[in-house]
Amino acid sequence: MKEKNIVILGGGFGGLRVALDLEKYLGKGYKIILVDQNTFHLYTASLYEVASGELSHRSVLIPFSKILKGKEIEFVNAKITRIDPEAKMVETRSKDRFPYWKLVVALGADTEDFGIPGVSEHGIGLKSVTDAEEIHRELLRCSVVRGRPIKVVVGGGGFTGVETAGELTGFKHCPLEITVVEAAPRLLPGMPERVSKAVAKRLNFLGVKVVTSSPIKKIAEQTVTLAGGRELPFDALLWTAGVRGSRLLDPKVFPLDKKKALVVNRNLQVKGFPDVFTVGDLASTGVAWTATKAEIDAKVVAENIASLARGREKKKEYKVFEPPLIVPAGRGWAIAKIGSLIIEGRLASILKDFVLLYYLLTVISPWEAVKIWWKGEYEVIMGTPSSGHRVR
Repeated sequence: MKEKNIVILGGGFGGLRVALDLEKYLGKGYKIILVDQNTFHLYTASLYEVASGELSHRSVLIPFSKILKGKEIEFVNAKITRIDPEAKMVETRSKDRFPYWKLVVALGADTEDFGIPGVSEHGIGLKSVTDAEEIHRELLRCSVVRGRPIKVVVGGGGFTGVETAGELTGFKHCPLEITVVEAAPRLLPGMPERVSKAVAKRLNFLGVKVVTSSPIKKIAEQTVTLAGGRELPFDALLWTAGVRGSRLLDPKVFPLDKKKALVVNRNLQVKGFPDVFTVGDLASTGVAWTATKAEIDAKVVAENIASLARGREKKKEYKVFEPPLIVPAGRGWAIAKIGSLIIEGRLASILKDFVLLYYLLTVISPWEAVKIWWKGEYEVIMGTPSSGHRVR
């Protein structure tokens, strides 16, 4: 019998979890294909530390060849350029085509500029290792050519903006003058006010200026102009103000919400396309876009695809939940919200470190997980893919 392809687009938190869980659930007759444009899995929760230079890029990259070794999962290193749900096929930049029985779209989010002039020309996002290293290089360059503290403006006071601003206060090469600009009346507008106040107090203690209720109107070469006309000069502009669903998704084909995420039913199937599932940032479920959401989504999708493979009509329904959150702000300090419990300070920072260890234990062997976690780095070795994997 010809194998049925289950194609998973994207090897982030959600896509990788779907692949690993399905590999446990399914037997012969099904082929799991994981497609990603990178050869490594990226632990995005630590990107802000790469931007500051505190961590090497090797700290956040784990080769798929290591994660998938010995697994019945085929890895394809390729960039997806087209999804055709009518023909049930995806196409790569090299024009390779992959037909599917079921498709899981886990491509994550792109940076949103909200149409503000100058963002794409002058701002640096923080969605990839390339972005993080560009931020670090820019700060190093400025430290050499400027004879004064470097002015850094962080556009956006959400999770990424707060984490990055706090981390940069420990930049070792030169003094930084850091300003966080948030359009809402307070930082972390989606969090309880107690959390917002604690983070604002912490950033103030670290010397970070916080400007709230101030939407950015436009950005010139070295100046941010706020809606009220106030101008903020900068040497480096870090743009963390917004995210949207992947731009690969064609709104003429797929149903998208206002954040350009896919509209789904309770089984995380894309409305109108029962053979297409989605997880993480692309699944419009009303839950905050976090790694935890991606993994919970992935478990639901993996169970539902496995049920369909076994001929069962009843599927697992998604339940809206409040994900636990840990927001670090500077070395050795964080604030965590787990249900109604809020913890701040050193204890929350330690908890964040153990969250990383727990995650590593779920994707690689215990020995390697502990080694990476303890040393803080993972040397990326590019070699010949092991049996059962292919690179295109």
